[in-house]
Amino acid sequence: MTSDDIDLVQRAWSRISLFSNDFVREIYQELFILDPGLVPMFTMTNEQLVSKVSQTLNIVLTSLEQLDALRFIIRHLGQQHRRYGVTSEHFALVKLAMTNVMAKRLGEHFTPALALAWSSAYDEIAAIMIEGLQAEQPCKEGAGMDIS
Repeated sequence: MTSDDIDLVQRAWSRISLFSNDFVREIYQELFILDPGLVPMFTMTNEQLVSKVSQTLNIVLTSLEQLDALRFIIRHLGQQHRRYGVTSEHFALVKLAMTNVMAKRLGEHFTPALALAWSSAYDEIAAIMIEGLQAEQPCKEGAGMDIS
């Protein structure tokens, strides 16, 4: 991910972040349209989930240039998702849902360059989460931090 990619993603996020809870609700609606079988995986109340995901997105997307510093937290987040039954295959569906909603929300501002930058950012973050998801040992460094 280049500095230009980071800038594009962060500028796009600044357009969405004021309405990030609505954005997250739309992502889940889209995700459940793409795969209704995922609905039972979500045991947390809708508003708790929306708030936590919105906060996490804000932290990660506004700190993309510091992704290495957040690596242990993101890995821990991936590890936490294991208890919900998340598999590495789910990340492609979430990417599609997030991309569809972002494109719809941003309209003409969702340019091909932004689409590529977003894809790169998502893939990098997802790869770190998947490391945690597949880790044999607990991610001790981030154990006390719950940004899920």
